[in-house]
Amino acid sequence: MDDSSLAQALERALPSGSAAACRAGFGSETRIFGSSEPQPVFSVTKMFVAAGVLRAVDAGALRLSDSLASRSPGAPSGCSIAQVLTHTAGLGDYSTNPEYLTAVREHPSDPWSLDSIAAASRQGEPGIFVYSNTGYWYLGAMLEEVSDMGLGQYLHREVFEPADMGSTRYPELETALTASGYSTLWAGPAGAAFSTPEDLLCFESLVTDTDPPSPAAVSPAMRRAFSQSVPVDAPAPWRDPRYGAGVMIDTKLRLWGHGGSGPGHRSAVFTSWDTGAAVAAIVPEESGFIPEEVLVPLLGHWE
Repeated sequence: MDDSSLAQALERALPSGSAAACRAGFGSETRIFGSSEPQPVFSVTKMFVAAGVLRAVDAGALRLSDSLASRSPGAPSGCSIAQVLTHTAGLGDYSTNPEYLTAVREHPSDPWSLDSIAAASRQGEPGIFVYSNTGYWYLGAMLEEVSDMGLGQYLHREVFEPADMGSTRYPELETALTASGYSTLWAGPAGAAFSTPEDLLCFESLVTDTDPPSPAAVSPAMRRAFSQSVPVDAPAPWRDPRYGAGVMIDTKLRLWGHGGSGPGHRSAVFTSWDTGAAVAAIVPEESGFIPEEVLVPLLGHWE
């Protein structure tokens, strides 16, 4: 099956108003349809932040075995950076906290700080997978600390520019507002980035093995760290769902990627480890469409 057939199958599956990109394998043409305007990708941001952490390890600024608190003043003690990446640090979450939800609804353009996010998050025990947006806020603060740069500047230099993701950004306050007046910085380093489906397909050059390796790629050791994963519970179409360094992985389907959702949009990008076939989409939230439920089976079928 060729690129155009995959694009047609993807376009038929997605709701009106979607933007998407796909390719049928390594070296294949990328097919694009829908808007090329950068849109919020929410939790897909976690892959970008994780890649930024792997870059910092390659630069000698930190080690994955370091305690989070040793690299980010004020962060909770008792967990490693590696645990934060895989949501096994016990740092809790805030996304269902009633005070947080009320604040988002009443003040959509006025996001909370890390201190407020931390106060709204109930900590758990390290060593058990519990999805933690809060943990990625701490990773973002850590990257700012070790780089002496704003997170947007750091991700641009270390992730977006090397991967040729020219339309992707981690926003500043003045560039974080959506058309509805919602600031994606309510999601912070756990989900504030804007991107396009085409750019999302470019991300793989940072973290996957190719022959020859991409000049943009992190080191072989960090590529292995990216895919070192823990088991998670997830419904079909997942068959053996796991979570690595900011990435969902299925070892039976041989896929990796991430989804995201928030006010106005849902997004997802998935890539085949074996063939390089890849699909990415950003869809209107109002459609009720869950991209993972279609993209994962579509990519599995394509193989």
